[in-house]
Parts: sequence; structure tokens; C-alpha cells
Amino acid sequence: MSLSNFSFLLPHNPAVTTDDPLGFSDADEYPIPAYPIIKSHLLEKFQSFPPESSPEAIVSAFISAISDLSYTLHNRPDPNLNLLKSCLLSHPNPITPIQCILDAASTLPAQLPSGTLLSLQPGEIRTYTTEQITALAAHQFVLTLSSPPWNDWGGVNLDSWFSDADGIVEPKQAYIRIALDFFTNRATHGNIPQDDLHNLSFHLCCTHSPSPLTATAPLVHLSVIELPQEADFPAIPTPENSSETRTTYIISSHRLIGHGPSGTQEERLLASIPELLPVSTFTPPLEGTTALAVSAAPANASFTPTAAFTGHGRTARIDSSYNRSDYTRVATVAQQEEQTSVHDRDEKRIIRANAFLFLNATELDAFDDVPAGVLPDFLPDMLEKDLLKAYVGFHGVFSSQAEVTKHRIIAPPWGCGAFGGDVRVKLLLLWIAASFAAADAQNQQNSVMEVELVFLVKQFILDLKEEGWRECIEKIEGSGVTADRVWKALVDAREKKSTNVFESIFHALGLPKPVSL
Repeated sequence: MSLSNFSFLLPHNPAVTTDDPLGFSDADEYPIPAYPIIKSHLLEKFQSFPPESSPEAIVSAFISAISDLSYTLHNRPDPNLNLLKSCLLSHPNPITPIQCILDAASTLPAQLPSGTLLSLQPGEIRTYTTEQITALAAHQFVLTLSSPPWNDWGGVNLDSWFSDADGIVEPKQAYIRIALDFFTNRATHGNIPQDDLHNLSFHLCCTHSPSPLTATAPLVHLSVIELPQEADFPAIPTPENSSETRTTYIISSHRLIGHGPSGTQEERLLASIPELLPVSTFTPPLEGTTALAVSAAPANASFTPTAAFTGHGRTARIDSSYNRSDYTRVATVAQQEEQTSVHDRDEKRIIRANAFLFLNATELDAFDDVPAGVLPDFLPDMLEKDLLKAYVGFHGVFSSQAEVTKHRIIAPPWGCGAFGGDVRVKLLLLWIAASFAAADAQNQQNSVMEVELVFLVKQFILDLKEEGWRECIEKIEGSGVTADRVWKALVDAREKKSTNVFESIFHALGLPKPVSL
């Protein structure tokens, strides 16, 4: 299927029609444009809802309207909306978020008058305003968007959050409540911090001819930060001149970028930052030579999560310590504060991302024929494929921000956990890819760039794989070896089917073996 210039039709496009199975229209001939029904049956209905109506009546009417439109637009009668209903009924004033959502949805014709979204093309950089993105997200919430042809996992609407049929309840309820807060906060600019009023830039990073992996490239600086538990926005040491540093946060994504009902990193972050939800409407499947970078514009703008999570998968929970209004607050940490001067304190700050980089994580857990004792990452061509994916994303970030000279890349264990990757291999791949991409971008731009890769990992995860890993990283970086040599050493570890990755790397590099190994 060719996705070139594919047009995704929005609800107000006259080409979006319905046979009106519930008879909302008095038309004599069918099909008819769907938007007048959406407008009268939903968008305008709650503007004049009787003020004396009970919360139960308001919620019931809203749920019924969404259900009716699901049948009218998608021929899907009686969708399971039980979790949406329960979240609204538990809200102290449900009419407020309902009206905020519908107000945002009603602006879509003015925000995107063409009624179409073209699929993002490889190499394209496209900008939308916050208002346009919010209007799209509102239509995802009320289930009025159709599905692009490449989407085969359930569509772009949020109905997977609203159903309790699969028994997954807690994360979905958290996601719904975050969305309700998001739309309520967006209702008036007076409730939004000024630095949240930015545009969003979407860059489908692409390359078909990366530089040879034999080219000499110095390793970028690597920091590994162990966390007591998984956290999406932990407080970590701030870099020097942090105001001049652009932070990009890696998201381990499915090739079909989008929200979901469970607690993966991708699903948590799209729920935490609802501005990211509409990416699924115009982003085609990620391929081996594409990645998606979503940036706040201008360059010094950043994203503010509506909420944050700790944990992963079934352990994912809303971080009760996160306070949106205090997001910019700096926490100063000193182990012995009374004996330490203010200049010696280790200053930490919650991660504040200027951009998110969606990298398609290889689903190594799907391979059933992995030989015993062999890391799935070391299956034929896997290293090369993953290195190219990461390189494409990093190079796109660096090259599209030519004016930025200081970059910080925040990386979780990309492609590990449920995806089946080995955390040591993925750490090394990201390090190598960032180094190659930084060197190439500097050569192309004839500039000097500072890049730091920050790898966030839960405590003891690396220790369980291979003791002495920290000493290994320090010695590799301190030795002055280049990324191309580390890459060759990693390939050598694959050829030897090594499960002691760092030990094999040291042997291939000819470095003295650390005592801790």
C-alpha cells in the first residue's frame, strides 16, 4: 500500500458521509455528510443543557451521544464505554470537562479548514498549533475520527481506554482522568503556563544512506542513572548551562505509533502528555529508515506533562508526588546539607523534554527460533537494523536543530522488557548510534556539538546481567576508543555468541579486563 500523500479525512469534510441508521436527519437521499449530525447531536447539545440537570443525567446523555455517533459514523453500535462513564460519574463536576472537550472539538473546522490531514512524508517537518492538536485530540476522545488505512490495531480514537471488557481497569481510568484534566486546563489560556503555549513540530526523520560504520567517530559522553523504581519523569542531575541544552526523550514505540490500554512506556507518555495523542492520525508506520521526532517550538519551549507515572506495565501508577504547577521547581539534594556549601550540592531537576523521539523497538520476544544460549539481539542482522533505527532518529534531531550546540538524550532501556532486548546491548547500540549521528551532523554543519546520552535504568537490572558494568563503561569512555571500534567489538561479541557482553567488548578492544568482571 502506497502512503504517498494519503489524505486522512476529518469529520467536517463533506466526503465523510453516513447512511444515518438512527434517523437523525430528514434527508430524502443517502448517504449524507456526517458533520451536521455530529454538530447537532453532540457538539451543540450540551451548550444549552438544563442547568438543573443532575450529574448522572448529564453523563448518561453524553455517553449515549457518543454511542449513537459510533453507530452512525463507524457502524459500531453500543461500544463499551463503562470506564469513561465511571470516571465521569466520579468527577466532582462532570459537565465542566464535557463542555471543554466539546468546545475544543467544535473548533476543528476553523483550525483545519481543509478537512484533511496528509500523511507525514519521510524527511518532512510539519508544524501544528496547540489549538489544532487539542481539537484533534478532542475528536479522538468522542470517537468521531475514522482510521487511516495503515492502522490495523484498533484505530486512532480512544475507545480502547473506555472499555472494561479486557479486565484492564486501573491504567485506563488513570489515562481518562488525565485527559479530562488536560481538556479542562486547556479551556482557557489563563489556566495554562505561558511556556505551554507553543507549536508542535513533527519530523519524520529519514535516511537511506547513513555514513559507513567504519568512519571514525568519538564517543559522546554517557551517563547511566539507576532509579529505585521506573519513573517517566524522575529528578536527575542537571547539566551545566541547562538553559542552553536541548533535551530529547526517547520513546520505545511500536511501529504504529499510538496510545494503548496497558502500561508500556509509549502508552504512559502519550497519556501523560495528551498533545502527543494525534500523532497516530497522520504518522505512517515507522520503517527501518524512519523515526518520529516531536518537538515543542520554538527551540527553547518544552512539554509539561499533565501527570506522570512510576512503575511499568502492571506496576504503573500515577506519581502522587508530581505536581504540575511545581514542574519547573528545582530540587536541591545534598547528602550532608548542613556540612555542604551551596556550590557543592548536587542539583537535580525533574526531566523537562524539549522533544520526544519515537524509535521503533524491535519485538525480539516474537522470535521463537532463538538458539539456546544466544541473545535475541545477536540474531542475524538485528544489530545493524537497530543501529540504523537509532542513528536515523538521532541524526534527524541533530540536523534539524542546527542552531543547537548542546544536546541531552534521555534514554530508557529501549526495546527491552516486553520487547525482549538485552539491556547491555541496547545501551551500547544507543551510545554508538548517538556518537555516529553527532559526528556526521557536525561534519555536515561544520560546527561543534556537545552531546550527552543519559541512560535511565532500574537499580540492579544491569548488575543482574553482568557485574562490573559501570567500571566497564567508565574505562571504555576513558580509554579514548572511538564508536567505530566499539561497534566492531559488539559485532565480534555476536559472532562469538557471547552472553558476557562487556567482557567480550573489552577483549575485542584489547583493553585490560576490569577486576570487577
